[in-house]
Amino acid sequence: WTRTKPMKHITVHIALDDQTPETGGLHFIPGSHRWSRNDQPLPITDASFGDMESIKKVLTDDELKQFKPVPSGLTKGHASFHHPLMVHGSYANKSENPRRACVVNYFVDGVYSDSNESLLNGVPIVNKGEKMDGQFFPIIYEPKWIE
Repeated sequence: WTRTKPMKHITVHIALDDQTPETGGLHFIPGSHRWSRNDQPLPITDASFGDMESIKKVLTDDELKQFKPVPSGLTKGHASFHHPLMVHGSYANKSENPRRACVVNYFVDGVYSDSNESLLNGVPIVNKGEKMDGQFFPIIYEPKWIE
């Protein structure tokens, strides 16, 4: 979502293991999808997405007051559907149990690349301005298919 436009995405997080406080599972900051900087999404503050707290260094005082992570409480096989701009992340897994998940991002037909960099490891580059389509970005629903 950080390298495509327009912002017409939804993120699906599927728990492959129970996500508990001990495993540090997925957390959300309610209302944070409305936070922005100059009409742009908040910057990514940790490229490895391993530090949920790193975003605090770019938040305003008002946003810091609202920064109250809510655990998803997902159990194995359950999923969360959320806005990709909602601040979300996980904390350290302090248990001996795995915390695996699968994340799928859906976007509407017509979204295009806003970058000349690889969007995903192992996926051919979609040049800036080109529509996201093909083998790695298939259309999964076309209304005419049910006519």
